[in-house]
Amino acid sequence: MLSIVVPHYNFKNEALFTELEQQCLNLHLNFEIIIIDDASIPTQKTYLQQFKKANFKIILLEKNIGRAAIRNLLAAEASYPFLLFLDGDSYITNPNFIINYINFHHQNPDVDIICGLRNYPEKIKKEKALHHYYGIKTEIFAAKEAFHSNNFFIKKEVFKDTKFDESLSQYGYEDVLFGLMAKTKGYTIKNLYNPVIHLQLKTNKEFITDTDAALKNLAQLMKQPRYENLLKEIPLVCYYLKLKKTSLLGLFKNLKPYLRKSLEQENPNFLSLKKLQFYKLLQLDYFLS
Repeated sequence: MLSIVVPHYNFKNEALFTELEQQCLNLHLNFEIIIIDDASIPTQKTYLQQFKKANFKIILLEKNIGRAAIRNLLAAEASYPFLLFLDGDSYITNPNFIINYINFHHQNPDVDIICGLRNYPEKIKKEKALHHYYGIKTEIFAAKEAFHSNNFFIKKEVFKDTKFDESLSQYGYEDVLFGLMAKTKGYTIKNLYNPVIHLQLKTNKEFITDTDAALKNLAQLMKQPRYENLLKEIPLVCYYLKLKKTSLLGLFKNLKPYLRKSLEQENPNFLSLKKLQFYKLLQLDYFLS
């Protein structure tokens, strides 16, 4: 009794839905696959019409509602007590992907949230190298210790008690906040190596733009007293609060455009991650000022 729920936005991914359906049919599951398109352009969503059939529910929104709200809507549309959330740009390589989650749940029935992690394509275009490098050097390892929303299995009752904060309408930190809130409510989160491949990589410039949007979200959260203590569990926030007690951020604020230009143009390496971290601190300080 599984509801597979997928937010969809401007990315054709017929292979994902075909693979999910086939795995569930092979297992003789009671299942549904719910796809909600968040107001994609017509050419990127018309292909979804082929999935208007048994075991599928396709919903096409006329107005974009954002990453947090669409996940809450997906859960509200689900009929079954267990939800499997997958991003619409995921690719499944493991023929045992679904059964891995089911077996882990049966063996660990008290675990409320199971995160399956992500991998990245081996070959990418040069202009997308920063996103790829950051993903394999930072995100993969960070996700092993924290909640990530691209690929997770959750009890529906747990989701309904937590939900995503819909005040965050843009990209960034909505998943981090969800994981922290779930933990404070006493829900258990465990990681299972059951990854999907993250297909939709951004160019270096797009990646930095997304980073800016995420930091703006984080600053918005930090201005809310109810999240003050919760957000201190985020390493970037801890570093920022320590540096804020010094004059370093103010002294180096003029470096921000140079850091950005460098990150957008260079081939990424270990030093790039240090530059990106410092850029984030400076940009967060800007959004909080």
